[in-house]
Amino acid sequence: MTKNNKMNVQQFALWMEEQAGASCRVSPGRTECVIDIGHIESGRHASLYAVDSLTGLLVVELADSFASEAEAWMAIQTESSPELSTRFFDEWVGEQYLTDKNAQVEQLSI
Repeated sequence: MTKNNKMNVQQFALWMEEQAGASCRVSPGRTECVIDIGHIESGRHASLYAVDSLTGLLVVELADSFASEAEAWMAIQTESSPELSTRFFDEWVGEQYLTDKNAQVEQLSI
């Protein structure tokens, strides 16, 4: 993504739907998305949202994963889950794993 072609909330929704099969809701200046992450954590869903800012699109992932799509939407709406750090889209996209269909998580025993 070039600086001349900055991502906005509407483009983010389309991109997330294409790349991750996300369900997204777009409102002025904000897009909320829920993603089935069963390929990473069986039976779980992730929630995130993006907001437009003067300096670029900001992406915020919720720290928890959820047992159902309904729970994931409720967490966004009620702000009941802690958030990971807010990141600019250009930074977030290079490090996120939600759109990677081949991503796997290994549990570590401590």
